[in-house]
This record gives sequence, structure tokens and C-alpha cells, in this order.
Amino acid sequence: MIFFETALQARAFLLLLYTGFGAGLLYDLLSLPRRRWPVLTPFLDVLWCLTVTAACALALAVSGEKQARVYALLGLVCGGAIYSLGLRALVLGVFRWLRKKWSGENAGNQSAAQ
Repeated sequence: MIFFETALQARAFLLLLYTGFGAGLLYDLLSLPRRRWPVLTPFLDVLWCLTVTAACALALAVSGEKQARVYALLGLVCGGAIYSLGLRALVLGVFRWLRKKWSGENAGNQSAAQ
């Protein structure tokens, strides 16, 4: 059984796989200001939805597909799942390390200024 009938379908799947990965990464990047300023949460969520929608439309247009099909949605979901189950822990660890490093540098700068 062949999953893709044409190379165009495989290309759309792979592009949307990358888009799903990017959507997960963007969500985590937007969580930083969301935690610091909770009032921005609705605006950042709308920004995320619009960005992911535009990225999906662009990925389908670049791949040559004229409409979203099940394999395209599957590519998007698989990309998000790969990010969430695999690399999200690494990305969040880097965020924590950067936040700790930055807060340590700020504490050093504040004590030197006093």
C-alpha cells in the first residue's frame, strides 16, 4: 500500500510536518511573554493561530497543493507531536538555562550598581 500517490503529496506532507514542528516551537517562544505579562495571553494566542494558519497556507501553496487533505493535516499533527514528545524538553531546558543565566547577570549588575 502506497501512502502517497504522487511526489506532490509527499512534499506537502513534509512541508506541513516542518510547519507543525515550527508551530510547537513558536508556541513555546510565545509562552515566555505570556508568563511575564498574562494580560497579553489572548493577543498572543490569536497571533499564534494567525501565524500557523498563514504558514499552513504557504506550505500548501509552495508544495503545489490546491487544498488541504487528510495527509496534510496528518503532517501538521505529526510535526507538532514530534516537537512535543521529542525536542520540547530540550528547548524548554535551554529557555530555563538562559533565564537562569540572565537573572544571574542582572543580579550581578544590580549589586555592582549599588
